[in-house]
Amino acid sequence: MTVISSGTNVNWDDPQEREYFNNTLLVLDKHGIKQFVKQQPEQLTPDRMRASNDIVVLMNQRVIDEAGQIVSLPARFYNWGITDIGEGHRVDDGKRESYEEEIYQEITHKVDELVKTYRR
Repeated sequence: MTVISSGTNVNWDDPQEREYFNNTLLVLDKHGIKQFVKQQPEQLTPDRMRASNDIVVLMNQRVIDEAGQIVSLPARFYNWGITDIGEGHRVDDGKRESYEEEIYQEITHKVDELVKTYRR
C-alpha cells in the first residue's frame, strides 16, 4: 500500500505556509519521526488521487469541501474530524504550540486505529 499526503491549498511561495510546515517539522522532530517527512507540501491533484487511493483520509469537513472542488472523491473515505489551527476552538495564536501537539496526538491516535482496522 502506498501512502501519500496532499494539501488542498498549497502555496509554497507563501511565507505563512512555510512557517506552518516548519512548525509541523518541529513537532515531528520532537517525536522522532521527522526523517519520514517529504521536503515540502504537495498540492492535491486529480492525478495524485487516481494514482493512490486505497484509503482516503481527510482531516475534517472543511478539507472534504475543499478537496471536492479539486478532485472527485471516492465513494468511501474517512473524515477524521480533526480541528486544525485557526478553526473551531483552536484560534488563539498564543496557544499554537499546544494546538500542534494536540493535533499530533489526535492524528497518531487515528493512525493507530486505522492500522488496527486494516490488520484484521
